[in-house]
Amino acid sequence: MVTYFVLKKLKGRYFGSALARSNNKVMNAYGWGVQFRENSLQNLAVEYLGVFHLGARIRNKILKGILEKEDHLDHKLLDAGCGVGLASIYLSNRFCEVYGVDIDPLKIKEAKILAEENHLKNVNFKRADLLANGFINEKFDVIICFEVMEHVVNDKILIFNLSKLLKKGGRLILSFPSGTLLSRIAQKSLSHHKVGYTPNDIKKLLSGTKLIITDEFSFGKSILGKSVVACDFIFRKTFPILASIFFPVFYPLLILDNYLPKFGIPRGFILILNKR
Repeated sequence: MVTYFVLKKLKGRYFGSALARSNNKVMNAYGWGVQFRENSLQNLAVEYLGVFHLGARIRNKILKGILEKEDHLDHKLLDAGCGVGLASIYLSNRFCEVYGVDIDPLKIKEAKILAEENHLKNVNFKRADLLANGFINEKFDVIICFEVMEHVVNDKILIFNLSKLLKKGGRLILSFPSGTLLSRIAQKSLSHHKVGYTPNDIKKLLSGTKLIITDEFSFGKSILGKSVVACDFIFRKTFPILASIFFPVFYPLLILDNYLPKFGIPRGFILILNKR
C-alpha cells in the first residue's frame, strides 16, 4: 500500500513523463525513432522516472531550480526551439500560457499530439523560423532557448529576435554546449553550425539588445563530471541501450559534479539574461 502511494505521487513528475501517455514515434534525441506505446514497459519506466537522457535531465534540473525561485503562474513562457515539446509540457503547470515553436514540422506535429494526449489546454505549438522577423506575435515574461544556438546559421539574429519578444524585466534562459573535444566530435552528426560557446561569446552577441547576463550555471565541469559525460556520449554513439542502463548511476554523479572543483572547460552552460 505504501509503495502504491509513493509511485502514485511520483507519477508524471519528471521531465519527459508526458511520453508515457503517447503512442507516438518520437524522432529526436529523446527517442532515436523509438515507438512509444501506451501501457508498455518502456512507457511505464518513462512515466515514473522520466526520459533517460543525461544532458536533457541535468539541464532541466538547473532550469527547474532557476524557475522555483519565483512564482510564474501569471506569466507567459516561450520555448524557442521546442523540439517535440517536452520542456513546454513539463513547465505547463508553472505558467498560465506556454508557447512552443520549432522549425521542424514533424517535431511540431509530435508536440501537438503529446499536448492533446496529455489534455493540456494552455500549451500551444507552432512551426516557426526563429531567424524570421516577427515569427510570433506575442510578448513573454520568460523565454527558454535550450541547445538551439549552435544549430542556427546566424546566432546574433536569433538573440536579437528573442530579445524583442521579451517584456521589460523579462528573462531569457539560454543553454548551449561549450567548445570541448566532445562538441567537436559531435558537431557534424548533430548538425551544429558552431562547435560551442563561452559566456563571453554570448556577451559579444548582445550588442543592439537590452539584454544583460545576470547569472551563469554549468555542468560537466569537474573531472568526475567530464568522465560521466564522456562515457554517456560514447554509449549513445555505440550502444544506446547502455546509456539508458547507466543513467540511474550517471545522473546522480552529474549532480554531484556541481559541488566538486572545476577542472578545465565545462561541458555545457546555462545563462540567465535579463531585459533592462
